[in-house]
Amino acid sequence: MPEERESILEFFAAEAVRLGADELEVEYDEGEDHIFALKGGSGFSIASLPWSTALRKELSAITRRKRVIVVDGENVELRAKSYDSFGELAYRVELRRVAPK
Repeated sequence: MPEERESILEFFAAEAVRLGADELEVEYDEGEDHIFALKGGSGFSIASLPWSTALRKELSAITRRKRVIVVDGENVELRAKSYDSFGELAYRVELRRVAPK
C-alpha cells in the first residue's frame, strides 16, 4: 500500500503551528522561496528552498479555497492571500485553530 505523503505547505504550516505562529509567509528572493513563521506580526525564517512549483500551486489553491489540516490533534484552518513584494508574488497564510466539525 502506498504511503500517504504530506504536502509541502502542510509540512511548513504544521512546523509554524508547533512554534506558536499564527501566520506563515512565503517570499521569493534570488531563486529561492523563503518561509517565515509569524506571531503578532513578528517572525523568523524557518526554511529556504529552491523555487518550488508544487509549493506555489498549493499556495495559489489556498487563496481560492481554505484547507483544514490536523496538527498534533488540533484542527488548523489555512487561508492564504497573495500580494506583491518588490515585483514578486508572495503569500501570507493565516493559521487558525478551529473546533472539529
